[in-house]
Amino acid sequence: MNLPGSLRMARACLPGLRAGGGGAVVFIGTQSAVAAPSQVRQAAYAASKGALTSAMYSLARELGPYRIRVNSVLPGWMWGPPVRAYVRFTAQAEGVAEEEVPGRLTERMALPDLATDGDVADAAVFLASDRARAITGQSSLVNAGELMR
Repeated sequence: MNLPGSLRMARACLPGLRAGGGGAVVFIGTQSAVAAPSQVRQAAYAASKGALTSAMYSLARELGPYRIRVNSVLPGWMWGPPVRAYVRFTAQAEGVAEEEVPGRLTERMALPDLATDGDVADAAVFLASDRARAITGQSSLVNAGELMR
């Protein structure tokens, strides 16, 4: 549902965005769409989010004349329920303390912290705001500097 669900939602919003003189569409992708993660295998997930990034580029061009910006936020590891479950599973599987596992995730990051759901939401809100009025066709990594480009 990553690709078709996001495209359907964007299409449903287009009449209102056009009638309002423009606006923004912000897709939520994943860092895995641009760089394969080393800890987990998720090729199908990454491919679906990668397709969403490709769609973002096309839609940014197609909708730009209507003053509709299209961008994406690409989170890396985010501290929340899925990562907590990964940490718990990994710790149990390896027989180590749960506190040890997050350090393995952050050791490759410029900032020694995992992003949160709120950090990703803040980036999306910025891209949807008028402060980003000249930004379209861009992907913003929210990953504490794990991957930079």
